Amino acid sequence: MPADISDQALEFLLARAGLDLTDAQKAELKSVYAGVAAMAERVRKPRGIMVEPAHAYGFNEEDL
Repeated sequence: MPADISDQALEFLLARAGLDLTDAQKAELKSVYAGVAAMAERVRKPRGIMVEPAHAYGFNEEDL
């Protein structure tokens, strides 16, 4: 995922989400885009049983 987003892409995504932001809000969103993109990439990966250990018991060696 790119570390930067173009103004056109940002405008498209905001319109698609139905958001109407001020120029200051758009600038702030662009400044944190790389972190948000990295977080979204991590969330979309398959995860194993160890993601929520409070809900699972009896771990095997390969779960660790």
